[in-house]
Amino acid sequence: MTDPLVPIESVAQHFKVSISTIRLWVRQDIIPANSYVKIGKTYRFSLPDVTFALLRYNNDIHEVEEDSDDDL
Repeated sequence: MTDPLVPIESVAQHFKVSISTIRLWVRQDIIPANSYVKIGKTYRFSLPDVTFALLRYNNDIHEVEEDSDDDL
């Protein structure tokens, strides 16, 4: 992570979702631990790393959907 780290509020605003959604994605490991730093109760995120993780997650979901369509 060489980019500046931003607070969770900035990540939520950037992706136009709630802070609760960002926290859920962290708990579900959709946003992996290598894309943020947690100090106490405070998170700081690398936006490029979070973007990459969400794009990869989105691609994985679409691949699973395409595979299940092939079974029909």
